[in-house]
Amino acid sequence: MLGYVLGRDGDIHDFIETLKRVHGELDYDEIQLVRELIELATHPGYTINMAKKLNLTSVELSDYLQHLRVCGLIDYWSDSEKTSKTLSLLSE
Repeated sequence: MLGYVLGRDGDIHDFIETLKRVHGELDYDEIQLVRELIELATHPGYTINMAKKLNLTSVELSDYLQHLRVCGLIDYWSDSEKTSKTLSLLSE
């Protein structure tokens, strides 16, 4: 399961300004992914198989998500990242 926020900290205004700045760097599939993420943000709790919906492999989806993160459009985490962070905190 993947959790995400639009923008670095969930600030929609920051997201919009960043999107204006970097939209030329995004390819078609990344733009479609951003559209889907915006749609999902308006429907909390709704889950989909994003790779299947966008006809991408899991590797392609991962690469696109990482690029959106580097651009500052999203921040995201997976259940495994959350678990490993929790375990490292518990071991301290």
